[in-house]
Amino acid sequence: MKRNGFTFIEMLVVVAIIAVLTAVGVTNFRVANRKARDGKRQGDLQQIRAALELYRTDEKIYPLSVTFGETIESATTTYMDNVPNDPLEDYNYYYDSSDGTIYTLCAALELDITGSCGGAVAGACGDDCNYEINNPL
Repeated sequence: MKRNGFTFIEMLVVVAIIAVLTAVGVTNFRVANRKARDGKRQGDLQQIRAALELYRTDEKIYPLSVTFGETIESATTTYMDNVPNDPLEDYNYYYDSSDGTIYTLCAALELDITGSCGGAVAGACGDDCNYEINNPL
């Protein structure tokens, strides 16, 4: 007597294969999202750096503070309309220029946990400040 259909074991094997492929896909998707956010953070800080350098060229000092989400401007010129914020709400960018002659920009990258932001207030960049731009270099 011939039966049509799949056995229970065959169905279990197919479900197990689908589960493994789904787990691998979700993991790769999460890593890709983290890489994309880290790339955005690095790009944002480079754009802020460029605006700060233009500001210094005109004003002869760096701004003493930068408010993320607002503008970098002098009395006559706007250097950056909307200073970007970190892509995640739990993380923040950090800017410090105590005297206008040097500055530090900092971000917390998700995939690189090796560095630290020297001088950053604990928790200012989230858990770990590990990407830092200083000027002068």
